[in-house]
Amino acid sequence: MKNNNFSKISDILNESVLANQKLGQAFDKCMLFDFWKNVVGKRFEKFSVPYDLKGAVLFVSVSSPAIIQELSFYKADIIKKYAPYAKGLNFKIVDVRFDYKNWGNIKKGGQSDAFDVDTPDVYSEDDFEGVILDEQEESEFKQLQKNISDIDFLPETLKEKIYTNAKNSYKAQKLRKDWKKS
Repeated sequence: MKNNNFSKISDILNESVLANQKLGQAFDKCMLFDFWKNVVGKRFEKFSVPYDLKGAVLFVSVSSPAIIQELSFYKADIIKKYAPYAKGLNFKIVDVRFDYKNWGNIKKGGQSDAFDVDTPDVYSEDDFEGVILDEQEESEFKQLQKNISDIDFLPETLKEKIYTNAKNSYKAQKLRKDWKKS
């Protein structure tokens, strides 16, 4: 028997996680960062990588102070070349800041906190483990996981984080609904 109050997982995801502005911006930032190699070319793409965008300032990690100095000469050109990509994703870049202190972390697959969209700390892992998903929900989450894994420009750690955040956000909604019923 169907429950008339049941919401499809896709509806809940649209309302919660996927519609979440921060997650949407994280995807847009990933796409923007993926254009870096088009902007700086082969000469610098192996020695520099954008890792955050705060306001209209693009933060780029580089392999050494020498690369900072060299890229600084091209800062105006970088901003000009990046403008169409940024505009297409509803961003504006007015400044670029380079640093080399976090190069090792970024190259190992670490990301900035721009991609942190974790669910609130009110629920523990045990709470999430206790939420049972039915066959349809499991099937839809498997499809979501496949869709996320098909995104080429995201590192594996970020793909896992996005999937986990989506699933935990959905489970948190179920927990809230159960709590309201009791």
